[in-house]
Amino acid sequence: MPITTSIDRRLGIILTVAGSVLTDQEWICHHTGYRTWPEFDADFDQLLDFRPVEDCRLSPAIMCVTAKQPVFGPRSRQAFVATDNLTYGMCRMFEIMSAGHSLRIEVFRDMHAAREWLGLTPGPGPDAHGRRMTLRNGATDMDLRRPPVRRRPGAPTGQVD
Repeated sequence: MPITTSIDRRLGIILTVAGSVLTDQEWICHHTGYRTWPEFDADFDQLLDFRPVEDCRLSPAIMCVTAKQPVFGPRSRQAFVATDNLTYGMCRMFEIMSAGHSLRIEVFRDMHAAREWLGLTPGPGPDAHGRRMTLRNGATDMDLRRPPVRRRPGAPTGQVD
């Protein structure tokens, strides 16, 4: 299963779930693909779920190269969640190599801690693993404690009301 991503512009969140095998090619396509998506905004937060990964074939060289080519802006927060040691280590490498770009990246072993850091709480709608997550008003599969980013119509990325 490849890396899957969903973007909720209204909430300003990007949800990414890796498949059971994670390769250099999948990671590069995923990392560089954001810029081609009309829904993408560099100020959105991101939750990356690497818990399904059973076979991490990412090379340190690819993690370093992509870490030095940031896609997200300094207002964005990225939470990586990985439970196995190799994938967790690759995520930490990405975090460390990204440090010079003023990005807010944290790596977690626990999904609850990652969601808490992003201001997300569990609720009754499904997430990538069949658990339920819901927005307070029932509109999406996420429940945000913080208000969504409000953008003026036609305003460039980074300008908010």
